[in-house]
Amino acid sequence: MLGEVQQPNTRSFDDHADHAGIKKRTIKKQEEAGLIITSLIDVFVIVLTFLLRTISAEGNLLTSADNLVLPMSAHAQSPTEVSMIITGDDKTISVDGHPVASTDSVRQQDSLLVVPIYDVLAKKHAEEQKAKMLGIIKEVSDNVVVQFDKNLPYDVVTKVMATCGYVGYTNIKFAVMRKNEEG
Repeated sequence: MLGEVQQPNTRSFDDHADHAGIKKRTIKKQEEAGLIITSLIDVFVIVLTFLLRTISAEGNLLTSADNLVLPMSAHAQSPTEVSMIITGDDKTISVDGHPVASTDSVRQQDSLLVVPIYDVLAKKHAEEQKAKMLGIIKEVSDNVVVQFDKNLPYDVVTKVMATCGYVGYTNIKFAVMRKNEEG
């Protein structure tokens, strides 16, 4: 064995790993990157927050009639839930969208009490009283919102308001358009 060169032990890593019980690491190749849903959720939350902050939460609780031009007001409160709406234009006076009396007939009468409007309001008030007695509602509402055209004569407005008061609707609110703060 003189003169012989010994070959170094040429065991590979695989042989050594198998012998030592170490597993060879394999690298998994991703086929294609999918959507990263965390980023999408973040963007969705930001957009939703932006929309909630910019859009009014009140919505449109009170819609004005198509043929009315409401008067302007510098001091206007947001509308609350409404039980009854009375609208008046140059032709008719309506209660909850149903025409009740003509504006001309209301204007020509001398009495503050408008009988056709009184009859409808009294019937609705009696229905509310009955619903309270049966326990359907907690209390009878005395709220009325009136929408009158800005060119409607004042005497028609006062007669309708007086009729509401005769029936028992004492909390009368006017629907108006809010003036812009800019000018």
